[in-house]
Amino acid sequence: MKGFENIIVGLDISKHSTYVLQKAFTLAKKNNSKVSIVHAIDKGWFSELFSPSNFEELKAHAITTIDEQLSHVDTKEVEYEILIEQDNASEFVVKTAKDLDAYLIIIGANEQDHDEVAILGSTAHKIAQNGRIPMIIVKNPCEGDYKNVVAFTDLSEISFKSLVFAKELLNQERIKTVYTYKQIGEIALKYYNEDNNKEKIQKGIKEKENSKFGNFIEKYDLKDTEIFESNLGVNTGLTNYVETNKNDLVVLGSNGVNNPNSFIFGSTTSFLMENLKSDLLIYVPKK
Repeated sequence: MKGFENIIVGLDISKHSTYVLQKAFTLAKKNNSKVSIVHAIDKGWFSELFSPSNFEELKAHAITTIDEQLSHVDTKEVEYEILIEQDNASEFVVKTAKDLDAYLIIIGANEQDHDEVAILGSTAHKIAQNGRIPMIIVKNPCEGDYKNVVAFTDLSEISFKSLVFAKELLNQERIKTVYTYKQIGEIALKYYNEDNNKEKIQKGIKEKENSKFGNFIEKYDLKDTEIFESNLGVNTGLTNYVETNKNDLVVLGSNGVNNPNSFIFGSTTSFLMENLKSDLLIYVPKK
């Protein structure tokens, strides 16, 4: 597919890295892409005290481990390379992705077995912040193509572009677009002394949100859509939706996780990364 030449895999060579590799090579075959497997040996401030030979030993061990994991992956007909450097993990992944003009970064999710892997959550967040490249976070074993994909929208153009990107990447024309909004609750109504107008206010919010979503659907000619309200907040609403519908991939569009005008930024990003059990595709327009 045009523009889909390079995939970057940020690998921490943990026990779940095989899932990440399997997903990367599955997508690479679908899109005729090259895979660059990137691993950073980050030893912290004390690295200057280590001898050069120590890095070479760690590098050799990393290559052996990655080769062993690749033995469980169908790599046929896919060009790939292994790149290992002594560097900060997120910075090395982002730099390599930009140098190779990658269209996608794939990384694994949190594991809490030991300190090296426990920091992967912050690494993922930093990559989303600084990479300006679409990213998939793999949390589950790869079982072929994604079968139950949902795209959450904030009614922005970026969220529509995330849907288009996902359809092209996955070669799936039918991906449901879902919009949620927070309905005003009892506490807020009491605070504003509007208890007696509860029905009118909640009806007005519902009509306004449905109208906004309807305009979005019409503008982009969307076919498979759903809107729902949440009394518990957007974060909880989105999480409950995925659990109820058993989605295996959630698509999120973003202008960058630090952008206050973006649907997915700050605490929302962190919450979804940490709490969704599905894989995530975070679409950030390339710069």
